[in-house]
Amino acid sequence: MEKRRNVILYIGTSIDGYIAKDDGTLEWLESTEVEGDSGYNSLLKRIDTVVMGKGTYDIIRGFEMDYPYSDYTNYVFSKSVSGSDEYASFINEDVETFINNLKQQPGKDIWLIGGGNLAREFFKENLIDEFQLAIAPIILGTGISLYNGDDITQKYRLTKVEKLGQLAMLRYEKLNK
Repeated sequence: MEKRRNVILYIGTSIDGYIAKDDGTLEWLESTEVEGDSGYNSLLKRIDTVVMGKGTYDIIRGFEMDYPYSDYTNYVFSKSVSGSDEYASFINEDVETFINNLKQQPGKDIWLIGGGNLAREFFKENLIDEFQLAIAPIILGTGISLYNGDDITQKYRLTKVEKLGQLAMLRYEKLNK
């Protein structure tokens, strides 16, 4: 039997659970002292698909560099754009239905890049199989939160803890996959 594809949320967060400032910037994370690549290259070897929200896609496209995920299948959830562009297909479907169908297709794992609103939709539908959290030693107090206070209870098992410079890398896997 072929291995079922997993959805992995690999993301940086502040101690208080923010993944970006209100304007989407990440200088606080980029300035954190890190040893190694924080598991990034290992993640990229495991995946063939990336999923993100339109805000995250726009931020990545705004970087002064080539689009970093052009070698992967890209899906961008958007309520305002349809069709596709040179890098991604835009999705305006029910998140749970789309992802469950995607997980049934052959392939490698799927990386949920972000952002916060889309991640919360994945939380609500219990679609995340693995968390890889890079926790930076900073409290932001405001910004784009990874968590929204929704009444959701899901259990995960801690499978790996690493100290990489000033980042704490925590890996959790869903119980009862």
